Amino acid sequence: MGENLTEKENGGLPDIHQTADGPDEKENKKYRDTKVGLTLRILVSAYVLYLAFGLIQGFGDTTGNDRIFIAIAIVVFVAAGGAILILSAKKLIRKEYVDANEETKDDEE
Repeated sequence: MGENLTEKENGGLPDIHQTADGPDEKENKKYRDTKVGLTLRILVSAYVLYLAFGLIQGFGDTTGNDRIFIAIAIVVFVAAGGAILILSAKKLIRKEYVDANEETKDDEE
């Protein structure tokens, strides 16, 4: 029961636990992002940076231990939002994403 079934025993279906490590698989993993996904990431990262800006504005009103936690939150928000914004914008500019038109062309052939 605990044995892995081969493709022939499985009714012609490939084993779902097998992974392809060829150059084509690396190419597919590299360009899995879509244009819409990258755009949404940019919008979300801009919102995170906006939240960090709001925290910076209210930073002067806080005192004591709250000041430490807000400072940590500001650093985390700026670092995460900035990194996601830069990486997503770079991929979008370099066109390192899967285009819906290209995907349908590959399916037709």
